[in-house]
Amino acid sequence: MGRLGGWRRVVRRAKRPSRFEPNIEMVLAMPKRANRANREAQYRIGMADLGMDSLWDPEASKYQCLCRMVHVARASLYIAYAQMFICFVFSLFFSYYYLMAISGYISAEHWINQYTARFISNLLFAIALQLAFIVVMIHGIRTERRSLLLPYLVFSSIAIFIGIAQLINDFFGIMRMSTVYNSELKQAYNHQFIVHVIGTMIHLWCLSVVWRCYGYFGDKKVARQIGEQLTATHVAFQYPDLSNGYVAMCQPPPYADTVLSAGAAAVIPDASIGVADAGDKQPLTLQQQK
Repeated sequence: MGRLGGWRRVVRRAKRPSRFEPNIEMVLAMPKRANRANREAQYRIGMADLGMDSLWDPEASKYQCLCRMVHVARASLYIAYAQMFICFVFSLFFSYYYLMAISGYISAEHWINQYTARFISNLLFAIALQLAFIVVMIHGIRTERRSLLLPYLVFSSIAIFIGIAQLINDFFGIMRMSTVYNSELKQAYNHQFIVHVIGTMIHLWCLSVVWRCYGYFGDKKVARQIGEQLTATHVAFQYPDLSNGYVAMCQPPPYADTVLSAGAAAVIPDASIGVADAGDKQPLTLQQQK
């Protein structure tokens, strides 16, 4: 009877509600724990979203020209080859007639004799300088070093300003020729003005393409640096699920499990308490009676 009374007191004590203990009925009414895979899917860091394709698009429309058919890097390379070929052919052609004029094999009425020796030497030097800049630009495009494109950009900008000044001069020349009744001279000035306009517009377009190529290499360098930093960060932290593109973060135990464990500890009777209560009800020994 002593042991039975002790167990009853333990059960009654466990069933007695306390304001510091959670309600067991409320805990049992909570929904079941979700699947582990579903819970991990809610807390994932996507590593595939940090790739180069999401950071930068090398085939964007701003890097295209000629109705978005040619990339600016390839177009700049074609421009360099075309200008190098034109400058080389013009240098050979002009040098040949200049040497023929010096040797006396050409009459004094030839067009080459209309220019002075200083003008011809300066023109050949400018063509040689442009060839050097074109070669440097080709090397810069192939090695993707945009700093090597700067000499060509500066030289082309100066040439465009000179071309615009020449157009202004030709325009005023045409205005002066309006009072002259020589039709051949007027026609020559008009043709010269049209040729200068076309040449300046083509040169301006080439400059814009090379400038966009310069910006393309700059953006590509920045995107590559960001990609290298992300790669170094991934390697440093050694993410376990990097092959799947996600990293599973460590999650705390669910709240339901925590409350259930606390409630179970309150419901299950402690054997030591029962034994202690039962010991108090044991009969006295002979020594204690004495």
